[in-house]
Amino acid sequence: MPNYDIIPMAKDLLDYTIQRVKAKEPEYKRVNGYVMESGKLVERVLYEKLRDDGKPHFPKAQASHLCARLEDCALRILQNCIAADGRYFETDYEQRLHDLDAVLMDCGTMSQLIDISYKKKYITDDQCHYWTELVRPVHQKALSWKRSDGNRAAMLREAKAAQELAKMSQMAAQIAEAMVKSSKTS
Repeated sequence: MPNYDIIPMAKDLLDYTIQRVKAKEPEYKRVNGYVMESGKLVERVLYEKLRDDGKPHFPKAQASHLCARLEDCALRILQNCIAADGRYFETDYEQRLHDLDAVLMDCGTMSQLIDISYKKKYITDDQCHYWTELVRPVHQKALSWKRSDGNRAAMLREAKAAQELAKMSQMAAQIAEAMVKSSKTS
């Protein structure tokens, strides 16, 4: 049975990830100042760095590495949740279970990347905790969904195997009957 609230949770995770990994460029304010040149005070245009929020940010050098991987993980989590939800269970249960496995793997990977970001001091303790708390429920919902679908899939596999076995035994009986008839006629 699909967990319909997993998709909004995955969307929130992607939204926060995009917000968190967005490169923050320093802002500068133009000011007039006096500098000493050749022993004289001369007025010049200077640029003062505006004060930021005081929180650490991912360095620009990580934009194509760690940031991109975090964003890709969050996007794949959302895509696989949508894919799993869109599959008809009775016919596509193997693909649905595969999609849910991918969600679980990406959640684990994302948790590790968040931990690396925290250890590198790219994010604060609060940011790490909040981000992890966005990943955790998606992981738990996907795991719960996979367990329930896994049990249902096992029952469907058993029923399919029993049906094939019955079909094969029927075919064997027909072959045996045909052989008996052919031996009587010859």
